[in-house]
Formats: sequence, structure tokens, C-alpha cells
Amino acid sequence: MKIVPNFEERIMTGDEDDLSEIARSVSTALTCVLYSRRYIFLQLRQGATGARGDDTKTLKGSIIEWITLKGQVLDPPLYRNQKVDRGFHHERTGALLCPIDLDWSKEE
Repeated sequence: MKIVPNFEERIMTGDEDDLSEIARSVSTALTCVLYSRRYIFLQLRQGATGARGDDTKTLKGSIIEWITLKGQVLDPPLYRNQKVDRGFHHERTGALLCPIDLDWSKEE
């Protein structure tokens, strides 16, 4: 343990006060390490969450462009800042999500 100078010798020959000081030093060092690791973990998780949010935000607009045929408009339109009108709630996105062995245009 580099945190405590002469660690092994002090453990073997130290008195009660010396051992208490070593315990405090080790405890403080471990607490710092644990807080540092937790801080790094939280920063990484926050970065990953932000990246996912950015990805989905930019995809909303791109998907509308991808599913709209050239020279046509979607009816009803899909809005870039909303998700409630997508999926099976919209004719075009519902047809794209429909399994290939089913016919979206049939209500069965």
C-alpha cells in the first residue's frame, strides 16, 4: 500500500494509535477511489444517454424523408417533433411495420 508509508512494518509493530491512523488513511483513500469511480461511471452513463437522445432526435426527421416517396407528401402528414402519430397509428408507417405475410390494406 503506497498510501501508507512503511505499511507492512507499521502493521506488524505499530501501537493502537498507529493502527488507527493507518485505518483512517486507508479508509479515506478507498472512499476517494470509490467516489472517483462512481463519478466517472455517472459521467459515462450521462454521455451515453445524451448520445441516444441526440440519435433519436435526428432520426425523427430523417425517417420522414426516407418513407416519403419522391414527389409525394404523406397524408396525413407526420410532424418532426411528435411521435404519437407514428407507428401503427399512421397509414404509411403502419404498412412498413406490418409483417410481410400480412396485407396492411385489409382490416382483418
